[in-house]
Amino acid sequence: KFTGKGIKKSQNEKLIKENDLKPGTKITENLVSTLQNKIPQQYIKKGFADAKINIQEKPNGEDPNLVDWTIEVDKGKKVKIESINFEGNENISSKKLRKKGFKNTKQKRFFAGILKPSKLIKEKYEEDKHNLISYYNSLGYRDAKIISDTITRSDKGFDIKVKLEEGKKYYIGNIEFYGNTVFSTETLQRLLGYKKGDIYDAVGFNKKVGEDGGKDDDSDLKSLYMNSGYLFSNITPIEKSVEGDSINLEIRITEGERATWNKVTWSGNTTTHDHVILRALRTRPGKLFSKSDIKRTYFDLAGMQFFDPQKIGQEIKPNPQDNTVDIHWTLEEKGSSQIQLQAGYGGNTFIGTLGLTFNNFSLRKFLKFNKLIPQGDGQTLSLQAQAGQYFQTYSASFVEPWLFGKRPTALSVSFSHSRVKYSDYYGTPMKLNILSASVGLNKLLEWPDNYFSLYTGLSYQRYSFNNYTFYFGEETLTHGTANNFAFNVSLSRNSAGYDPIFPTTGSNIELSAKFTPPYSSFNNKDYSTMSTADKYRWMEYYKIKFKADAYNEILGKLVLRSSAEMGFLHGYNKQLGAPPFERFYMGGTGLYSGRYDGRELIPLRGYDDPSTSGGTSTDVTPTGGGILYNRFALELRYPISMNQTAKIYGLAFAEGGNTWKGFNTYNPFKLQRSVGVGVRIYMGAFGLIGFDFAYGIDKLPYSTSNSPSGWQTHFLMNQSL
Repeated sequence: KFTGKGIKKSQNEKLIKENDLKPGTKITENLVSTLQNKIPQQYIKKGFADAKINIQEKPNGEDPNLVDWTIEVDKGKKVKIESINFEGNENISSKKLRKKGFKNTKQKRFFAGILKPSKLIKEKYEEDKHNLISYYNSLGYRDAKIISDTITRSDKGFDIKVKLEEGKKYYIGNIEFYGNTVFSTETLQRLLGYKKGDIYDAVGFNKKVGEDGGKDDDSDLKSLYMNSGYLFSNITPIEKSVEGDSINLEIRITEGERATWNKVTWSGNTTTHDHVILRALRTRPGKLFSKSDIKRTYFDLAGMQFFDPQKIGQEIKPNPQDNTVDIHWTLEEKGSSQIQLQAGYGGNTFIGTLGLTFNNFSLRKFLKFNKLIPQGDGQTLSLQAQAGQYFQTYSASFVEPWLFGKRPTALSVSFSHSRVKYSDYYGTPMKLNILSASVGLNKLLEWPDNYFSLYTGLSYQRYSFNNYTFYFGEETLTHGTANNFAFNVSLSRNSAGYDPIFPTTGSNIELSAKFTPPYSSFNNKDYSTMSTADKYRWMEYYKIKFKADAYNEILGKLVLRSSAEMGFLHGYNKQLGAPPFERFYMGGTGLYSGRYDGRELIPLRGYDDPSTSGGTSTDVTPTGGGILYNRFALELRYPISMNQTAKIYGLAFAEGGNTWKGFNTYNPFKLQRSVGVGVRIYMGAFGLIGFDFAYGIDKLPYSTSNSPSGWQTHFLMNQSL
């Protein structure tokens, strides 16, 4: 047996696993030598520069052919980098070189080393020496080089000294193109983005040409050719001559013939049917090769959420002899169905939710009754029941992503029924029943680009209420029936990818409108003499919303999410104004508050969930709800675990928002602000679970106290804030 000494039990198990130390392993001199080198290196990479081991061997006692090993690990103390100093840097400060050049090797500082620990790893140090010279090259110092570098050890840690020779700063002279017939010189110059007189940024220039993988957004010359089918094109930048501090450049292009896709295959879809994979592929036999089609296919396959995004791969095999290219997609299925079990307490009542979502459903198999859970056709079936002491809601929805299996148009259908029943302070029964139905089509567009989609749909809600009060402005509505028949349209662009749970690039932008027929324009009724209930028997209004999210990797794996959203609700007829339904209620996460009575809940962490009426001392929302709202947020996200079974990331945020009851009170600079931290955990079977701890900075607008909202704890389940 193998035993680790001097380390924790969990580290002992990890040591045995990482070094494949199984009972029955044959002991050789090579094994001993390998372990004596490998195990200390594992600790040296963690900052324990003096790590060493001692292997102790003793007879097993039960079998003369076996021995027991005790691997005594002496990690020693962590040794950090005390200083990084430069000599010969006359034009660029040492501070900037440490930041821009040494990206992985960091000296010890009070705030430094949170994301990049201050430890010396030889491989990373050698990489950073190349980064340092690349940084100089990007600033025009083409001849910069390291004369010498030394690493010394003191009681405080490592001291690194790098001696540099910067050389002359160069500028771009003439740029000439040779061999281009497909694209004009003007087109290539415009895409290149460099001109005579610019600083000679050799790193950026080569990336714009397409060397070293080119630009991430495909805005380089090589990608321009590859996205037009010229897989076998060759683009070579040449430093033609040096005149003083200027460098004349040539870009030599061999275009070649266009390539087409030949064999397109895939494997690993053990549940999802082939026709579902096929319709996501933009790499199709006979079609011109395109680098962007590979990226978009990956985006679409990951967006299905049927496959692990980190396991989606492609094997590309060019065939220059016949100008074709083969591609094989490798996939790994993940659990796509979800069980939603949710419980909470809010508004003086216990609330429980049970939901089942089948994200890879097959209606065709379901109708044949040959599978317990029919899967594989990429459809979505969702069933949900929510209940509290005073209400119940039941809903069902179905989405066919490709209408009739032939067009990239999604058909969605949904139904729901909600019932609220309780008694007021005097024992008077209060009742509300809502029937809802909707149908819609979501069509993928090819213009302005293929990330756009257009949704159109119809929705209907019927509200029947008795002694149930709706507040809006100075009026209230307590008895009657209200009908809400509306047309919905939205234009959206979603390029946030590739992992929809933790997007690191791209954006998600949506402009939506919801409007009813203008009944008062053609029904010849005098609304000034009507009762409140009759006025809103058939609601009329228009509602416009805009929302945008952008994702950017800013430092290593750290991702910044920037978000802005706003909405406006109003009526066609001044006598009617905005209806009592569809209004904006802001605060909390919306997990517990009255989502069953026709309001729209806007989250705002650091503040309480809105009350039923709004306008109380704990509310952000005015009495009767708002008809305008703004919300802005900045969120830093860092992945903790991105494996298939559980994706976990931490976050820190700052946000602000507000709702207003009319334009006369609207002030976009008057926001309720908050800051906080949180964590998100995604498990395939249960969806996204979150916990946020937020501090509301501002006083509540309808409270007599001058104290800020203060600390709030928020729980989320399958919600996007």
